[in-house]
Amino acid sequence: MSVWKDEIHQQSSAPLERSPQQKLCPPGFYMEEAIGGCAPCTDGIDYTNHSNTLPSCLPCTTCKSGEEEKNRCTPTKDSECQCKPGTFRGEDAPEFCQKCSTGCPDGKVMVMDCTPWSNIKCADQESSTLAHGEAPVPGDPQPAPCP
Repeated sequence: MSVWKDEIHQQSSAPLERSPQQKLCPPGFYMEEAIGGCAPCTDGIDYTNHSNTLPSCLPCTTCKSGEEEKNRCTPTKDSECQCKPGTFRGEDAPEFCQKCSTGCPDGKVMVMDCTPWSNIKCADQESSTLAHGEAPVPGDPQPAPCP
């Protein structure tokens, strides 16, 4: 590992012991050794969100396929991504967006639309008991209602 990579690794994996004279760069800046001071991060490209002595700014997050940018990257804040309309990020698989159900099973009614954070919610027509909605697959036999 090169000396440069060792320095980066040490900075990111261990707390820095700073003398009172050591300068910290404010959020939105990084420590540029060549100039001996702080240099700005580039809007929409990289950022730092805390006071630091990092040798470079952190790269902005790029939204994945199926996601859209909720908040753009600024020199002091990373991008925020959310699922596109018609999809949601489920608790069981938060790493990717899943397609929203299109309707509720027989005997249930939709009580909440799909959002980027949750699938539709369905409730029993009679009791209004909340249940996660799953649309029946066309052509699949449906169970007969209980008497």
